Amino acid sequence: MGIQGLTKLLADQAHECVREQKFETYFGRKIAVDASMHIYQFMVVVGRVGDQLLTNEAGEVTSHLQGMFYRTARMLEAGIKPVFVFDGKPPEIKRQQLDQRLERRTDADESLRKAQESGNQEEIEKYSKRSIKVTKQHNEECKELLRLMGVPIVDAATEAEAQCSSMCKICATCSSFRSGS
Repeated sequence: MGIQGLTKLLADQAHECVREQKFETYFGRKIAVDASMHIYQFMVVVGRVGDQLLTNEAGEVTSHLQGMFYRTARMLEAGIKPVFVFDGKPPEIKRQQLDQRLERRTDADESLRKAQESGNQEEIEKYSKRSIKVTKQHNEECKELLRLMGVPIVDAATEAEAQCSSMCKICATCSSFRSGS
């Protein structure tokens, strides 16, 4: 999920490479978007009340779909042409980090259970966010939504962020892609 502290490091050491721009400045541009980062954000934030996520009548989680729909619609309305890139198989070098994330999520699940038993709403909120797991089904549902919206998707061989970067590098001569990770 990125490099911890990178934005601050760049802002401190190479401030000219970091600049804020208005959403509208990307009008007419293709933007490569790391889908997993967005889906995770939607699962944590959209429609959440305590440890309850936004669901449909059947009880299926829909936070990721609502977030993806509205963010994508906003991009399209602003004249941006997003290309959502989905993670493939993680590289072996990332195995240790993934194991650590699993351990932290398992700890968060246990802390959430204890918070629910004690009724501590603040702790429930905190640990339910830490125990979020984006599943293959969530990814597939978002892919289907994007296809129905006419938005292109790319399945990366490994990391979506690396694929976004590669797409931007390849298209640098035509200036058609910008990374939106």
